[in-house]
Amino acid sequence: MVAAQYFDTRSSRAHPVVLIVTGGQAILHDADGEELRRTPLASLRVSERNKRAPRLVTFDDGAYCEIADHATFEAMLAATGHREGWVSRAQNSWRLAGASALGLIVVIVLSYYYLLPWSASWLADAVPASIEAQLGHATLDSLDHGLVAPTALPAAEQQRIREGFAALRRPDDPGHDYQILFRKGGRIGPNALALPGGTIVVTDELVRLIGTDAGMLGVLAHEAGHVAQRHGLQQVIQDSAVGALAAYMFGDFSSMLATVPAALLTMRYSRDHEREADAYAVDVMRRNRLPISAFADVLQKLEDAHERRAGNGKENQRAGRDRKETEGDDASGFFSTHPLTRERIEAIRNAGQ
Repeated sequence: MVAAQYFDTRSSRAHPVVLIVTGGQAILHDADGEELRRTPLASLRVSERNKRAPRLVTFDDGAYCEIADHATFEAMLAATGHREGWVSRAQNSWRLAGASALGLIVVIVLSYYYLLPWSASWLADAVPASIEAQLGHATLDSLDHGLVAPTALPAAEQQRIREGFAALRRPDDPGHDYQILFRKGGRIGPNALALPGGTIVVTDELVRLIGTDAGMLGVLAHEAGHVAQRHGLQQVIQDSAVGALAAYMFGDFSSMLATVPAALLTMRYSRDHEREADAYAVDVMRRNRLPISAFADVLQKLEDAHERRAGNGKENQRAGRDRKETEGDDASGFFSTHPLTRERIEAIRNAGQ
């Protein structure tokens, strides 16, 4: 038997009772020993175990007992063959709770590194071509309002680059309409930006740094690889997965259209995306019998330029210059959106051998 407080649903007053279990029945006795009610065990509902709260035994008419003596009540339950659910056992076991927390961490990590990129790729492929083109136009409009200026590049150089890219034999990509635009980079420095839909923006500073020959075509092929594989959309979707999923499920991409341009302009491609775009560029250069080493040489130039900027930034810090100015320098240029590594450059050189 176990002491309890009984609430009969007719009033809010608690009645002190004793709960007895015998012969498959639950029997309540009041303080005078009078039997109040008798109910089959199968009709009762027992609340989950909680170390601080009383246990509840609820009858089929809504009346219930509160039991504070956990040890006695649990012994009574064990004698009847009652077994707690696994959730209740986990909640009251530090080992199971710790294992659950560890399992949750593992699931989150695996989801971040594997499930989220796969989902982002799937969602990016599901975005209609018309929506992707709108995103590209909106991003270009954002670029032209404050980040870049009209190009000062001679028309002959522009035409040479456009014609060289147009003549490239590339993998079929009917969903994108490629065009090369030129802008004075300003704060973004020597850079090439692949916009959704197929527009590739090349800065005057990049042309001055790497020229207009095979190396430039390698960079443009690299950017085309980002477009063809929708890396920009994937990265933005991955960074705002909940909003992108809602847009896909409800068919309303207006919220994405409002946020994607800014996100694309501050985006940094993942290393996997860079490797995929590198592989695309190497394939294009092989198809066109262009020296792959020229592409690697261009990336090396960009890497060297990055290191010079970083070195100047450290000198500026030692001289006590404004930290924000230094960070602004370090954040500009091709390397700000395309993480360059010696391993990538070496891999491209090896592919050309």
